[in-house]
Amino acid sequence: MFAGSAIGVDETERIKIYFSPNGNCEKAIIEEIGRAKSCIHIAMFNFTNGRIARELVKVSKQGIDIKVIADMESSLDDYSKGRFLENKGISIKYRKGPNRNNLGDETGLMHNKFAVIDGKVVITGSYNWTTSAEKWNYENLLIIPSVRVAELFEREFNRLWIKK
Repeated sequence: MFAGSAIGVDETERIKIYFSPNGNCEKAIIEEIGRAKSCIHIAMFNFTNGRIARELVKVSKQGIDIKVIADMESSLDDYSKGRFLENKGISIKYRKGPNRNNLGDETGLMHNKFAVIDGKVVITGSYNWTTSAEKWNYENLLIIPSVRVAELFEREFNRLWIKK
C-alpha cells in the first residue's frame, strides 16, 4: 500500500514511496510513463508486466524515445516482455553482469531496477516490473523527481547501453 511521501534531496522535491503487494506500484509506474514528454530509459532485471509493457508501447507511438536494458537470463523467461517490446519497435539490449570466475566470461546479473523519465524523474527500488511484484511480493518503489538524481542514473544507463 502507499506509504506516503517524504522530503526529497531538497525542500522542493517530493519522493513518492510505495510498498507492495497491492500497493499501487504498477499504477504509479504507468502514470509516470504516461507523463513522459521525450524519453524513458529503463534498466530492469525482470520485466513481465503486460500492463506496463503496453503503456510503453502506447507512449512510444506518441514519439517518446524508449530504450530498455534487460538481464540476459531473465529475458529468457516465457513471460518476459522483451521480445514483445522489440516487436513493437522499442530498442532493447540484453546484458549480463560482470564475471565471477576471473576468466572474462560475464556470468553475473544485470540486476538493476530503475527507469529515468525525461532526465528528471527516477523510478527505482526492489520492485521488478512483474505481476508477482505487484500481487505477491514484499517490494518497495520510489519515484524521485530530481534532475540531480536522474543525471546519476542516466549516466549508469548510458554506461550499460554502450557497453560491448
